[in-house]
Amino acid sequence: MEPKDRLPIGVSLLALAVAIAALVVAVSDSDSDDAVDESETSVTVSAPASASATTQAFQTTTTVRTVQTLAPTPTTAASSLVVTATTAAESDGMADEMPDDRLVLAVVGIGYDSTLNVRETPGGQVVGRLDSDAVGLVPTGTTREVSGAIWYEVHAAGVVGWVSGGYVAPLGATVDGTTEIVARLGETPSAANMTALGRTVAGAMASEEPESRVRISGAPTVGDVGEITMDVVGQPDDSVRGFRLKVFATPNSDGTFTLRNVEGTVMCYIDRGVGAQGLCN
Repeated sequence: MEPKDRLPIGVSLLALAVAIAALVVAVSDSDSDDAVDESETSVTVSAPASASATTQAFQTTTTVRTVQTLAPTPTTAASSLVVTATTAAESDGMADEMPDDRLVLAVVGIGYDSTLNVRETPGGQVVGRLDSDAVGLVPTGTTREVSGAIWYEVHAAGVVGWVSGGYVAPLGATVDGTTEIVARLGETPSAANMTALGRTVAGAMASEEPESRVRISGAPTVGDVGEITMDVVGQPDDSVRGFRLKVFATPNSDGTFTLRNVEGTVMCYIDRGVGAQGLCN
């Protein structure tokens, strides 16, 4: 599956007594080198009638320190080397060097069978590729706007390069979203497989305006417990940008899956960052 770069329209999920909704306009990469199969990795859904933009969300289970953008010490200059990284900070060898208050980004809104390009310049040569669950991207504080798209220079995958802002975001608190999801759906959902169940859960948090971008960012797995990760990017809110939903399910004797629990991580806007309690500023 080919890599993906530009901004499309996004999706999300509330954390800690904060209103759920965030507004983001995203467009696709000018390079025609992205080929995600939308039929398998995206979902177009309407928010349930019971869902309200002012509904309070999940109970906090973890907290995140206050963050801000700080220019990191330069490591490796961008080159023609193409690398793949799941945890960019660890790949950079920077995991133990980053201050607690440094703003770090994660890849969001990309299918598990695709990657995000790191480029030598905005829209330029690819010098690295990041997996859909990559974290620890460290912004240098330099940005550029190209054809309406915002690009960020970051330390990632062992290089300093540029990534499209539509596919990166700081992550806030992780919360237990099970009660909220069930309330929005009106029942505990079951489905024929984990992909279908993931789509149902993501649909409960999706927005119609702006239309959420929904991706399967973590491949479905089946064992004693089924698991799948869904990214919902784009909410009608100026603080919360979206949500990463880790969906767990109980396999049934007839081969179907019933929702067990949902762990939701809030996505924030880069220019606003994350507050001390893991809430988007």
